[in-house]
Parts: sequence; C-alpha cells; structure tokens
Amino acid sequence: MFSDAQSQLKSAEILPGCRYYKGGAVILRELLKKESIACSDFGKLDFVTAQKLLETNIVTYHHPSGEITFQSTVMKRFCEENSALWERK
Repeated sequence: MFSDAQSQLKSAEILPGCRYYKGGAVILRELLKKESIACSDFGKLDFVTAQKLLETNIVTYHHPSGEITFQSTVMKRFCEENSALWERK
C-alpha cells in the first residue's frame, strides 16, 4: 500500500529533490500537525503546489466544511511514518 502512496507523491513531484518539494513540505507539515487546513489558508501556503496536491489526489477538499485533508488514510500514514522527509532543513 505504501508503495502506491510513494508513487503518487513522486508523480506529484513532492518528494525531496523534486519540483514542488519545498512548497509541498510546508503544506504536508501543516496537515500532519493540524490534520486539516482551511481552504482559505491552504492556497496561501503555496498556491501552485496546493493545486498540484489537489490535482494528484494527495489531498482532498471537503466542500461542506471548507477544509483540506489527506485524500486517504494510507497517504496520511505514509506521510506520518516518513515525516522526516517534510522536516525543515
């Protein structure tokens, strides 16, 4: 299961050394810390990367609440277990 999550993150270019890593790390750290992000705050973190995360189904938008969360439990668990990837350097 985790190989699918890692493959999805690679496809989204969010892993270290990839195009959207820096902005993605900021967003993923926030999600890991808070479990959800208000949509109004989500785009302010890094709009282009935020769109990429939505397009590649790393995260999902919950219309009724206006919150952004991880798309799946598997994605959340992968990011938790590999949280060192998203730490500030």
